[in-house]
Amino acid sequence: MDSAFLRAELQLAASEEFSSSDGVDIYSGPGWATLTVDERHSESADEQAVELIGLLSPRKPALDALKEAGKTVKVDVSGIAESGTGLHISPAVLAGLAELGVPVTFTTVRESGDDEEDPLAWLG
Repeated sequence: MDSAFLRAELQLAASEEFSSSDGVDIYSGPGWATLTVDERHSESADEQAVELIGLLSPRKPALDALKEAGKTVKVDVSGIAESGTGLHISPAVLAGLAELGVPVTFTTVRESGDDEEDPLAWLG
């Protein structure tokens, strides 16, 4: 799988919606490809997810075909999180993600790169 494959499978190559979206692109490496919505062009995780849902909802049959072909398809919300910060995704956006029929994962890293002494410090 590479960028060209994913672009073709999701029928994004000739998509005006895809080509005019700031901060939306496809990246790939050996055996993987990802469609990303860059946070620098959205005010919040909600806005990023709404843009992603808008691109993928009409392409749900293509997502289903990728899954049926044995490809891993998921939405990964990722970013930098320090103690006391939060990630807020509205129920309406979560419902939109659920309608895509793919798993949603969350990945965070600390900007400082240091582990918290208290593993529950993020709660506070």
